Amino acid sequence: MKTPTWLERARPPVRLAPPADAEALEALEDVALLEDLEVYQSEDEALLEIAEQTPYGEVLLEDLVRRQLTLAISVAAVFLVILLGLPIMNLLFPDLVAMRLLGLPMSWLTLAVLIYPFVWALAWYFVSTSRKYEEEFTELVK
Repeated sequence: MKTPTWLERARPPVRLAPPADAEALEALEDVALLEDLEVYQSEDEALLEIAEQTPYGEVLLEDLVRRQLTLAISVAAVFLVILLGLPIMNLLFPDLVAMRLLGLPMSWLTLAVLIYPFVWALAWYFVSTSRKYEEEFTELVK
C-alpha cells in the first residue's frame, strides 16, 4: 500500500548521529535544512515562503493569527457579558428571576439548564469560524 504524499510530508526527516567536530556539525545542519525545504514542491511557492519565513510568508501567518485572535477575543467577550449578566439580571429584575417554572426559580433554571445550549452554540460558532479561517488560509497558500 502506497503512503499518501501528505503523510510523507508530515514525517520528520531521519537524522544521523551528530559528528564530533563543529564544522561537520554545521554542514550536517545545513544539509538537514535543505532536505527539509526539498520536501516542499516548487509549485507550492506560498508554502515555501512560509517555511522559509520570508516577508510574504510572515504576512500570511500574521493575518491568520490576527483573525483568530480577534475571533477568540470577541467570543470570550460575548461569553463574559452573558456570564456576568446573569447576576446583574438577578439584581435588576428580582421578580423575574423569582418566578417559578417547573417548580424551580428562574435564576436556578437559567444557571442549571439554559446556559449550556448557549455555551455550546458559542463554542460551535468559534470552531466553525476558526476552521473557515484555516481553510481560507490553506486555499491562499495553495
